[in-house]
Amino acid sequence: MVDELIAKREPDWKELERLTTELSDANAFSAASRDGAKIARFAALYRATCGDLALAESRRFPPGTIRYLNDLVGVAHNLLYRRQVWDWKTFGRVIFFDAPRWLLTDAAFWAALALFWIPFWTCGAIAQRNPEFARYVVGDAQLEAMEDMYSESFDQIDMFERVSMAAFYIQHNGGIGLRCFALGALFAFPGIYILAFNATSLGVSFGYMSSGAVSADVAARFAEFTTAHGPFELTAVVLSAAAGMRIGFGLIKTNGYSRLDSARRAAIKAAPAMGAAFALFCGAAILEAFVSPRPTLLGGVFGDAATVKQAIALLSTALLVFYLLGLGGVSWAVKRGWLGAKEKKAATKID
Repeated sequence: MVDELIAKREPDWKELERLTTELSDANAFSAASRDGAKIARFAALYRATCGDLALAESRRFPPGTIRYLNDLVGVAHNLLYRRQVWDWKTFGRVIFFDAPRWLLTDAAFWAALALFWIPFWTCGAIAQRNPEFARYVVGDAQLEAMEDMYSESFDQIDMFERVSMAAFYIQHNGGIGLRCFALGALFAFPGIYILAFNATSLGVSFGYMSSGAVSADVAARFAEFTTAHGPFELTAVVLSAAAGMRIGFGLIKTNGYSRLDSARRAAIKAAPAMGAAFALFCGAAILEAFVSPRPTLLGGVFGDAATVKQAIALLSTALLVFYLLGLGGVSWAVKRGWLGAKEKKAATKID
């Protein structure tokens, strides 16, 4: 019985041994991981051999067989879970070369972008023309609180309060992002709802605050306060929802994998969006605490505060577009082989 079992399982052990030898070189392991098939086979053989080792110990297989399996499992484990050495070049490549391409080619990101901005602009335009629509959507209490919030200047805020504000904004805005992410990961549809809900509420609020129902001073103060940090903050919300939706769609369409394995694969694809969202939430919080409330900036060297904040918003938007379409487009072209040798070398110099 034991001999038959060993004979039946030995071909898989030999295959695992061969793959372990073949992939022991770091470059070979990295090259194999690009298509995934060889690594998936290696991982499957490793798990099966771990089970064989447990069976061999419980069934008292020959000591030589147990030693062989123990050594094989140990070597395979060290290879599969090898310690990753921190490499700034690799980190830079992922951030500035791979991640923009992943976002550019991620259908979940574009879906989240449409689900946010279409309701945002549509509801904002309706609320601007018809303030009663805003009262119907968000209620009188919220609109009155917003008007009261921007009825006075923020010029009395000291530095300690600004630091506290930055921490609060990171917590508050990050909480919104985490809700969008978490609900999106629940089979996508709750995330779609919460994203559209936030887009509608924000669009209605922006539309109402720029309508004739609000005094000119309050409207101007609201516009000035929200301008500088708006691009980073709203894009971060979209990215958070996109990351969650990516995992949620992975739970719906598994492509033959188990739901858990499909969710794990989707989480890897969602990581760039969530990382970018975290960075943008932090950047938006800093701008919201130290730039947005200030009635004067840089001593008036570059014009009044509203003009400077508009310039910051335009620069932030340009950086976002460059990161996604510029860096992402170049990375995509390189991967497609559309760039010549010189251009490809320049584009991947960060390697």
